[in-house]
Amino acid sequence: MSNTKKSDAPFKGKRTKSKTAKKKSLGEKLTTVNTTYARIVLLLMTVNFALTGYAVYSITQIQSAQMDSTPNELTSQGAQVASTEQ
Repeated sequence: MSNTKKSDAPFKGKRTKSKTAKKKSLGEKLTTVNTTYARIVLLLMTVNFALTGYAVYSITQIQSAQMDSTPNELTSQGAQVASTEQ
């Protein structure tokens, strides 16, 4: 074990409890929130949204290109067959 006392421990504040202290209601308690984690989460969500949007856009472009090229090729091939049969 270490030779330090509990009162000498680093990063520990004084703990004084009086027996006459009343319990605080939920509205009176203050909570500190570290906003760094929230900022990191928002940044990751933004990157995720951007990459998902890019993927959906790319898939839509590929599908529209296939839809546009497929009927034209079939029509032109059918026209060529019909023209060669006569």
